[in-house]
Amino acid sequence: MNTKQTLKKGSKGSNVQALQKKLTSLGYDTKGTDGIFGANTEAAVRKFQKDNKLAVDGVAGPNTLTAISKR
Repeated sequence: MNTKQTLKKGSKGSNVQALQKKLTSLGYDTKGTDGIFGANTEAAVRKFQKDNKLAVDGVAGPNTLTAISKR
């Protein structure tokens, strides 16, 4: 996973799908791995951020992606 990017609601593609798969494997349900960053992926990102004491904004930026990739 490229940790230097920013993924947010409306983002699409293989990077979003990789994020969804990783979040799901960590127990954060994105309700599917379709490669579309929608409301369910945003909710999973927010929960991960809260649980890991990161800024809770629902955006998977470099800090959030780095934390996810290390788990």
